[in-house]
Amino acid sequence: MLSIVTWNSAASIEACLASLLAQTYTDFTVWVTDNASADDTCARVAAVAARDARIQLYRLSANTGFCGGHNYALDRTRTEFVLLVNPDVELAPDYLARALQAMRRDARIGVVCGLLLQSHDADPRIDSAGMQALPDGRYCLRLYTRPLSTVDLQPGYVDGADGALPLLRRRYIDDLRVEGQFFDERFFAHKEDWDVAWRGQLYGWRTWFEPGCRALHPRVFRPGNLALRQRLAGAIKADAVKNQLLLLLKNAPAGRAWRTWLRALPRQLAIFTYLLLREPSSLRAYRYVWQHRRAVLASRWLVQARARRGWQPALGAPAPEPLLSICVPTYRRPELLARALRSVGPLPAEVELLVSDNSPRDDWRNPLVARYALRRQPAAQVRYYHNAPGGNSTTNWQACLRRARGRYVLMLHDDDYLLPGGLQRILQTLRHDPKPQAAYLFGVDIVDVGGRVLRRQPVPRAGYLPPAEALQAVLTNSSLVRIPALVAERRACLTLGLDPAQQGSDDTDLWMRLFARHGLQCVPARTAAYTIHPDAETTSFFNETGIGLLLRLFGKAERLGLLPFEQLEQAQSKFLHQFILAGVYRALRQRDLPAARQVLRLFELPELQHLAVPLRWLPARLGLTLWLLGSEWLPAPPHQLPAS
Repeated sequence: MLSIVTWNSAASIEACLASLLAQTYTDFTVWVTDNASADDTCARVAAVAARDARIQLYRLSANTGFCGGHNYALDRTRTEFVLLVNPDVELAPDYLARALQAMRRDARIGVVCGLLLQSHDADPRIDSAGMQALPDGRYCLRLYTRPLSTVDLQPGYVDGADGALPLLRRRYIDDLRVEGQFFDERFFAHKEDWDVAWRGQLYGWRTWFEPGCRALHPRVFRPGNLALRQRLAGAIKADAVKNQLLLLLKNAPAGRAWRTWLRALPRQLAIFTYLLLREPSSLRAYRYVWQHRRAVLASRWLVQARARRGWQPALGAPAPEPLLSICVPTYRRPELLARALRSVGPLPAEVELLVSDNSPRDDWRNPLVARYALRRQPAAQVRYYHNAPGGNSTTNWQACLRRARGRYVLMLHDDDYLLPGGLQRILQTLRHDPKPQAAYLFGVDIVDVGGRVLRRQPVPRAGYLPPAEALQAVLTNSSLVRIPALVAERRACLTLGLDPAQQGSDDTDLWMRLFARHGLQCVPARTAAYTIHPDAETTSFFNETGIGLLLRLFGKAERLGLLPFEQLEQAQSKFLHQFILAGVYRALRQRDLPAARQVLRLFELPELQHLAVPLRWLPARLGLTLWLLGSEWLPAPPHQLPAS
């Protein structure tokens, strides 16, 4: 999640949003929290949001400042990472991707900051390269105003991150909360990043500076510029004074606070003298601190008590890896989604459930169904994602694999469901297998959309199939793997990756490469139901495009040398015959004679003329050809044909 807080930001917000939407890493939403702007900021944001549903605008009735605006977003989201974005920042396209990569270096990294530059000049001046802690309780911007060409930038740990563009870890956010707030809203809009940086250091978190992450930030409020200070509003100047006192009172380390105050005292006396002589209106900062002293000291007690515990892996380390992630890709089918989610039953502690929704953003039914169906599941074990528009089944699969945390992944599409006891059988297999495998294939029931069993599909042979046998099985049997029947190791799938060019055959392509490397464990138990219905995505695959993709798959197998050429030719003939005849069978079940004839004509494609007819499928091909050519009416569908 990307969080932007706006207040009269019309001059810069469109350029900022454009840079966000141009990021190479695209799996995010943008929360724009507007603090009651008086200009047309909201109209500009709304216009961009109309073109990209990842942007969500939230209008507040009053100005809650930088702190209140970001807290509003942080309190209402649960994404693992959050990027705070000033509305006057423009990011390089790879900023987010690089920052996320840096964040994964160490579980103790709570913040990643990049290099902020003041202009697009050939040799720009640096705005910020992270922050450096000073002995008197202040923080300064590292390398501030230095020409870029004069410094040797190296990645590494720094004392803190400027609030203009830090990437935060959710566990860091939650650990730093004091009385429920991440940002102390008493700070309103100044030095709140100092407060967070100091608190993070006290708790043992680290901040990483990544110079490859670059962004433009033409800073308006420049540290130490008295001429500029005189032109600022009175409230801003008073806040700057007040917040420095709050920092010292809350965060000066117990046992060493007197040293910090001793170092801070000369500057604080100078500030007090300046206010008496030149800026008496800002003396109200001292009155505010005095009036709120009890609340401030209560916050100090909480901060110091947490600091005494130091770094705590239980808080900072990732939660234990689940044994299984059940991923539910869904495509605007709320009734089927409800059935799939109900079939999971109560989640065991070692299972997480992810719903990855490709339905339109203006369709409220899927989100409502998901929230209702998951209401009794443990909140920490379920996650729901409403994906950005423009995705397809491949991008949804990729998102599921990327978001899942389990050792194994089960893809349970919204039109499929688990059988009673199915999850328990899967877990029992995964828990007790003395030689854990990368892929497990279970049996399935083939059902219609009403749940009526059309036939049962057991595994081809119980036990382990070594890579050569598993590869031969998947390349000769187009219906070997029903997606809800396969449980695969997540890291193995991520390593191999989905091939977007395979489109509707990307799953078979993945299984082919997975089995060729790791083999396949076949388990006799039936665990899931696979639904055949007119709206299924595979229904639209029985055409020339689908055949072309399958031929591409076999071409890839030949290039990779997965099977000898003769075996591959025989496998291709068996696979494509079963596939086409299964398409005819589906059309006949739906009593669509023209569609059945059209699918059967796929055998006439020039690319398939060289295929020998396998003896197993010769009777079915001849019988269907004669029947469809001579039929003027559709009799009852045959019962001994293949099903896909």
